Amino acid sequence: MPIVKLGLVFGLLIVASPTSAAEMKLTIRSDYPGGNVIVVKNEAGAVQVVPDLRGGLPWFYWNFEASASQPGRVTFSFVGTQQIGVRGPAYSVDEGKSWRWLGAEQVVYAPLTGVPAQDKRETFTYDFTAEHPKVRFAVAIPYLPDDLKTFLAKHASNPNLKQQFLTKTRNGTPVELLQIGEAGAMRSALLVTARHHACESMASYVLEGFLQEAMSDSPAGIEFRKRYVLFAVPLVDRDGVQAGDQGKNRPPHDHNRDYGPLPIYPEIQAIQELGAAQQVKYALDFHCPALRGDIHEAFHFLGLGVPRVKENLDEYIAWIKEERPQAVMTPLNLLTDPQKPNAVNPKMNSHHFALRDGAVIAATLEVPYTQPEPALDPAMARSYGAGMLRAWTRTKFIVDDAASARGAAGNAELLAYRTTFGKLYRSKPDEAEAAARAYLEKESLPVYRVEANSQLALLRWTQRRYAEALEFAATAANDPQATMYQRSAAGVLRLQIMADDPRSTSEQIESELRSFLQLPYPAKDRQAKAFESAVQFFTSKQSYERAIELAHQQATVAAPYETGKVMNRIASLYDLAKRPAEAIVVRREAVELLRKRLGPVPQRSIFAAMMTLDLFDAVCGIPTSTLAEKQAAAKLVLDHEVVAAMYKDKVRKTLAELEKQ
Repeated sequence: MPIVKLGLVFGLLIVASPTSAAEMKLTIRSDYPGGNVIVVKNEAGAVQVVPDLRGGLPWFYWNFEASASQPGRVTFSFVGTQQIGVRGPAYSVDEGKSWRWLGAEQVVYAPLTGVPAQDKRETFTYDFTAEHPKVRFAVAIPYLPDDLKTFLAKHASNPNLKQQFLTKTRNGTPVELLQIGEAGAMRSALLVTARHHACESMASYVLEGFLQEAMSDSPAGIEFRKRYVLFAVPLVDRDGVQAGDQGKNRPPHDHNRDYGPLPIYPEIQAIQELGAAQQVKYALDFHCPALRGDIHEAFHFLGLGVPRVKENLDEYIAWIKEERPQAVMTPLNLLTDPQKPNAVNPKMNSHHFALRDGAVIAATLEVPYTQPEPALDPAMARSYGAGMLRAWTRTKFIVDDAASARGAAGNAELLAYRTTFGKLYRSKPDEAEAAARAYLEKESLPVYRVEANSQLALLRWTQRRYAEALEFAATAANDPQATMYQRSAAGVLRLQIMADDPRSTSEQIESELRSFLQLPYPAKDRQAKAFESAVQFFTSKQSYERAIELAHQQATVAAPYETGKVMNRIASLYDLAKRPAEAIVVRREAVELLRKRLGPVPQRSIFAAMMTLDLFDAVCGIPTSTLAEKQAAAKLVLDHEVVAAMYKDKVRKTLAELEKQ
């Protein structure tokens, strides 16, 4: 296809904005590892470029450097949709040594409907400065062979890592093969691969975290190497990664459609031979999906849902839920039913290994390029990979049809125990304590020991035996065998206990809050609980200014259906602090937000029910609210099917008193 036509469909227009001087010139280049662009036109104030598809089908991969002759704002305008990710482009001001997301606020995305295809545009803006006149932009945060080289150099002295080569590419480039642990009769071989498609860079950061944990001296790393030997091919399409290819859909087919009897890529033939030689029954392949939208912004597993493979993947995902960075979602299991028409494609990596005799688990993990929330970056991705390795060591895989029971090692057993205690500890505390003590007094899986300490902390808290409660919670939080879920839960519990203990000091609360927030990527709901406990404490001490500060932080992490309640709390704190004007401002903001979320007809859900009550409270708290506004807010509560009768009675009583005034 001629370049001019490509420009019309996939073009990128770079136009100096009105705030830039007319004489600003931009120089565009991509002659560096991972670079990808074709300059179609470079005239005064307007530079048009297109992705270098290199014979492949349309995709979105681009990576270029722009040098500005002087400071000023530039608007980069793409023709078409799906050209910019949900966090905007990645950018680097140090020639690719470090990268950050520019942010969605700098982007205007093309509408999906209502505009002819040829008129759709996606744009982002960037302000060039005298300090940084040269900036690299990429559709995603890159991961290149030099990044792998840096990672391997960092771990070169690790005795658990062996660096070798799998084969050479068609261009004669050596392809790295890593081995972690020693092969042996009592160890199963796990094969992990990444970058079958060259542009899918975020997957490499997850793989890094997985490998680093596997070779570490953490409890999980030590346990892993007792039971497994890991073989890793970090850059399957190494030449494509270096050249800046998109890789996906490369004709006649890409690396992940080459697992047949006559592969055209030496790398794939070598992976097949390695799988046969090591009798690989465990295989994970790391990918990224499309750029944005729907499932593409979510972690998920793809592959062939062979019964044993699917069951084992479900169990593995359950443990990932325990061990992942809690701010990031649990991956979904989207394996394909092999009985569906055309479901099986043995030329794909995950299908190839799922169809091998005795396959235990074989799947493709799709890692989003990033997410709207949280903004996935390399550090978070590595943490996710480390959590996946820890989850792997906790998973009891079913290896044959005769051994179908997981027993106490199964995640379902842990959840059942957790749920049972939750039902018992208030109504039958003696029975609950006996159940927890049993796991501390006998030899059991470490995860149950941690759970028992957390449960005894909860029980002692309800009994107002604060010192003992804190000791149990600390034991759970500091246990090296605790899952990320358990560690985070114990951290919040310590704050709740301390906030309730009349002997606690402000310094202790502040210190405990800092410790909790230093955990790697705690979930937003846990952060909200932590801030809520601190707000409760400082309110009880009449330290209203500090309580207000912390409540504002709670509002930033509160669930959407809880935001109104938190804002009402902030307003009440302003009242206590003798700052009524600010209280009114916050209540008005709460009213505006809640009306927008509830709409003219609130959804029939418990969350909407809670928000109708919060709206009524906010409206009633504004002195200038009219009776009609209060009646309208009350009507939303009274008409809502899910609002409990006791709350409706309270609203009726309040409204009756208001109507008498």
